[in-house]
Amino acid sequence: MDERRVALLVDGENLSAEVAGFLITTAAKCGALTIKRVFGAVTRLGGWTTAPGFRVVHVPPKKDAADLALSLDALELALTRQVDEIVIATSDRDLALVALRLAELGVSVTGIGEAKAPEDYRKACRKFVMVPVKAAHGAVSVPFDQRMRAFMAAEGKATEGWVAFSALGQQRAKAMDISKAAAGIAKSVSWIEWFKVQPKVYEIEERGTQSRARLKPAK
Repeated sequence: MDERRVALLVDGENLSAEVAGFLITTAAKCGALTIKRVFGAVTRLGGWTTAPGFRVVHVPPKKDAADLALSLDALELALTRQVDEIVIATSDRDLALVALRLAELGVSVTGIGEAKAPEDYRKACRKFVMVPVKAAHGAVSVPFDQRMRAFMAAEGKATEGWVAFSALGQQRAKAMDISKAAAGIAKSVSWIEWFKVQPKVYEIEERGTQSRARLKPAK
C-alpha cells in the first residue's frame, strides 16, 4: 500500500518560525510530507520567509486573510484528493470549522498548536499535538510526558511514589510547567482522566478528593 500523502499548512502569523523544525518532524510522522506551505502577510511572517522547505503564500495584511487562504488551500487539496491527511498548524479557533469540514470530506486532520489553542479547535482535529513550551533561557523544554514523570518521581519520594492530584495545582507543579493546558486537556476534564489513558505508565487510587496516582513500579 502506498504511503499516506500529507500536507502541512501553517498559519505563519499565529506561530513562530522557531517551531518550523518541530512542525515538519511531527507532520512527517503521519506519512509522506509532500506539501509544506506557510500563510501570512510578508510584514508579519518574520523568519518564515526564509524557513527551508516551505512555500510561502503571501496574503494581504488584513484580519483573517491568512486563515482564509489556508482554509481555501486545505479544501482544495481535500476536494482534488491530492493528500490523505492535512496537518494544520495554528492556535486559532477560526480553523475549527475547516477541520470539521475536512473530516466530512474524508481527509484526516492533525492539529498542531500552543497551549492557548481553544478546545473546539482541538476537538475538531483527529489528533492534536502541543508545540513544546520554551524554557526561560530560550531552549525548547522537554516534552510534557517527561516533565510529568519527573514531577511524579520527585513528588512521591516520601510516599512510595504516590502523588495526590491536588499537588498538580500547587506551585511546585507550576514551576515545572505542569498544567492542564500544557497537557492538552480542557479545564473541565479531571486529571484522573489524563492518567487513565496511560495505564502502562501510571496506576491510580480513586479516593474522591483524595485520589492519587504514581508511576508503576518496575517489575
